[in-house]
Amino acid sequence: MTTRLFVTALLFAGVAACTETAPVDEFATEETGEIDESKADLGGTYTFFEIKRDYRRCVSPLCGGYWVSRVNRTTTKCADGSYQPSCYMAEVRWDRLGLGAPAMDELQAAIDGSSVLVRGTVGKKDFGGQFGQLGEFRPTEAWIGQGPNPPAGPFAMVEESGVRCITTPCNFWREKKLNASTTASLAELGWESSGADDERVGRAISEIFERNLIIAGDRYTVRGPGGTGKARTVSQFYVRARDKKACFVGGCSGQLCSDRPGAISTCEYRPEYACYQDAVCEEQIGGECGWTETDALAACLADPSAP
Repeated sequence: MTTRLFVTALLFAGVAACTETAPVDEFATEETGEIDESKADLGGTYTFFEIKRDYRRCVSPLCGGYWVSRVNRTTTKCADGSYQPSCYMAEVRWDRLGLGAPAMDELQAAIDGSSVLVRGTVGKKDFGGQFGQLGEFRPTEAWIGQGPNPPAGPFAMVEESGVRCITTPCNFWREKKLNASTTASLAELGWESSGADDERVGRAISEIFERNLIIAGDRYTVRGPGGTGKARTVSQFYVRARDKKACFVGGCSGQLCSDRPGAISTCEYRPEYACYQDAVCEEQIGGECGWTETDALAACLADPSAP
């Protein structure tokens, strides 16, 4: 935990500070050759698509479905075998994600109002009669955009590298280009382009430590005492959709947050317990139940007597 806090502090501080402009971005070049769709069942970075709802007004199932387009690729192979900028899917097999109702509601809302990536394969479904066979998307993963800005730049999966340094720049991260085999080490992530507040950025950094993160952004270079390092702006970042465990408020003064309903405690009152009345008890990044940290909660706990 100490190491993680130290790394996070460095990332917020931007200690690798001096930047250079317009470096070569190896992720910006589209790879040649087609992707084997069987790789959708592997734990890599292939078969990722951006998905958008179809708002055209015509008879269903010819309209009202979804459009999918491969990220980091200029064309997508559609159900009829042709390659197009994007492909119409009359149906998406959302049940294949195995998500509960709350997580599915969050995902559908994000498709309408944010940016969503899905991993899976394009197939066909026979709708019968005059419609015949139309596109059907079969997802295995869904990733929800967390920032207010649209994605710009190549998409990449970011994971912790395990590298620790005594100087900067330091390659804290490893990035893997989606729908490609290209990888690179990263010394810095430029969160300013995302438009997200510090709280969301902090949760995103924690997500990298726990489960990985998908980002979209452009290459830049950082310079420090240790030389130069690769970095990437973050125009948008994505967290994988998943079910969250139920968490419950308990304790004699409502000060406990746990996965056990009706948790009890000794009935002693402390002024800081009042701070939890307006706090959120929910699953945290590590999977445990807890009070979500906010500036307001931190300020209250630091001085419970303040008005």
